[in-house]
Order: sequence, then C-alpha cells, then structure tokens
Amino acid sequence: MSDKDPAIIALMGSTGVGKSSFINTVTKRHRLRVGHALDSCTKEVQEVRLEWGNDQRPVVLVDTPGFGDSSMSDTDVLRIIAKYLVKSHKAGTKLTGVIYMHSVIDRKVEGSTRRIFKVFQELCGSKHLKQVVIVTTWWDNVDRALAESREQQLCDGETLFRPMLHDGACMMRHEMGHDQGFSSAKAVLDHLLKFSTMDLHIQKQLVNEKRPLPVTSAGSIINQDLMRNAQRCLDRLEVVRGELNNTKDDTIRRLLLEELRELEEEKKAIRKEIKTLSKKINDRSMLWRLLGF
Repeated sequence: MSDKDPAIIALMGSTGVGKSSFINTVTKRHRLRVGHALDSCTKEVQEVRLEWGNDQRPVVLVDTPGFGDSSMSDTDVLRIIAKYLVKSHKAGTKLTGVIYMHSVIDRKVEGSTRRIFKVFQELCGSKHLKQVVIVTTWWDNVDRALAESREQQLCDGETLFRPMLHDGACMMRHEMGHDQGFSSAKAVLDHLLKFSTMDLHIQKQLVNEKRPLPVTSAGSIINQDLMRNAQRCLDRLEVVRGELNNTKDDTIRRLLLEELRELEEEKKAIRKEIKTLSKKINDRSMLWRLLGF
C-alpha cells in the first residue's frame, strides 16, 4: 500500500444523476445504496476509500447529498457539504478534484437545474477549474444522437456549463454499461489524479475570510431565493387575510382559508430554511424581524 496522502475527490450534483453508481463502478463493489428519481439514498457525506492504479495510490471518493432531493432542501444540502469542506480544510486535508454530474436524460434544463449549477459554480470559484470535471451520465438510457445534441446544448449555454468550460473545466462522459462504465469512470479519475491539491472558493470564504454561509458566493444564491420567497409569501398572506375580512361568501371563504393554511405551512418551511442557512449568525433574529418571520 502507498504511504502517500490520499487524493480526495468530491462528487456533487442533483439527486439521481449517478454519483453513488459512479463510485460503485470504480470500486467494482456495491458499497453505496443507489437512489432513484427524486429520492436520494445519500443523506450525508460518505467517504469511500480505495487504492488506485498500478502504484495503489490511496484515493478517497466523497459522495455528497444531491440537490433537488424530495426529503431535503437545497439549503440542507449546501450546509452539509459546506460543513464537510470546512472540517476537512481545518484538518489540513485538501481536495484534489471535484466531479459535477449531470444526466443527459433531462429533455430541458429547468430553472432549478440552472440554479443548482450556479451554486456549484460559485462554490468552486474560478481559480482551480482545471481540477473540475463536468460528467454527463445515463447515456445508455437515451438515444445516442439525442444525448449528443443535449450535450452540445449544455456546452453552448451561457447560463450552463460554458463559463466553467471556458475557464478551464472539462466535460467527460460516464457510460454506465458494464465495460464502458469502468473505463469511462477510470478516465475521469485518471484525469483528476494528475493534479495537486487545492482549496475551493467556499472554503476560503468560510475559513480564511470567516464569512457566514449566507454571504458566501454560493450561499448568497440560495439566501436571495429564500428572501424572495419569504417576501412573496408574506405579501400573499396579507392579501388573503384582507380578502377574508371583506367577503361573506362561504365558498370563497373556504377556498381562502385553505390557501391561508397552505401559506402558513410555506412560511414555516421558509423560516426553517432561513434558520438552517443562517446558523451561528449573530443578527439572525434581526433578519427574522425585518421579514416579519
């Protein structure tokens, strides 16, 4: 066994894109449970250690929770990832590379997908993008020509992968068939293992600059969405309450009361996310007062 420090490679992306499958393919063992659709089996950061290549180089693959999970908010996911990155940074262990996985099955790129990738882009920063690989997955589940067309759209889109690719990141494919699966995964790892260690942008902001998560470049994207959603919810609550006071029609009142209950639940959920994102922030209570939360 090699006595070198392990190369640490983090895998990120949305739920169901194949992060756990990638790791199982590389290790040739079913070490991690594989989720489906919107339900991820990865609720926390998991490390899988292996010895790689002819020189048996120690490698740690870091499986992170997926964004867009049905049981976890993106706020929860970002906080879990950030906590891991801070802990590893303080322990003196640094990443060698980062893999961002994206499924070519998706017919169109929704706004949530663009938002998730923007969070990832800001999390990485622009300094070490040669150590970032955008890996497209699920090629065996879609027509080849169609998948290649979607891949080209992802590369060309100004709000998608193009900015990171322009600044040094590369795009690779992970074929999930038995033979192609291992060889394509091996190509990704071999590419990243050529590099030395690095710090991600969010690690510098959280550790060196001592920023709270909501005012990091990545956290501010989610924070701004929360603020917009909170204001929209409060505005609609005010309108619904006003309409309830001004109508005596029983049918309309029942509909308004149902909407009121839904808005109150939404308000609770937003408040929970604000609390999660802004833990350890001294002015959190002031923020809540300003929002009417």
